Amino acid sequence: MSTHLGADLSDPDVARAMVDNRLAYEGPPELGHWVIMLDDDLIGLAHLRPSKELPGDLPEIGWYLSARHGGRGLATEAALALLRRGLDEMGLNSVWALVRVDNAPSLRLAERLGFLVVGLGSHYNGAHRVHVALPGRA
Repeated sequence: MSTHLGADLSDPDVARAMVDNRLAYEGPPELGHWVIMLDDDLIGLAHLRPSKELPGDLPEIGWYLSARHGGRGLATEAALALLRRGLDEMGLNSVWALVRVDNAPSLRLAERLGFLVVGLGSHYNGAHRVHVALPGRA
């Protein structure tokens, strides 16, 4: 996960700071951060929360999965569950995703989930594709 997050999560202090930051979330209670578990192992993180990068507190989704668990549909399952939560259960008008332009697996995942590419931008200290999912399209 470190490759696309710009942080060395093998460093316990960096990983702890990331977790502490997510635990300090103070947004709407129906949104927030989730862990992705496989059996008893933490293998990734996901969020559906007001964006820190896009204007107007737009709902932003993100997913991070350990590379050794890639290719098994686990990120798809987690992201789809959060996308359905936002669009179907909560009735959000849109869910946005910012995906690094060099993150081919997440770009493919966004496409599979029905996200539309609406532009490029500099977000989270790097070039990202800006995607949106709309009700009835995901």
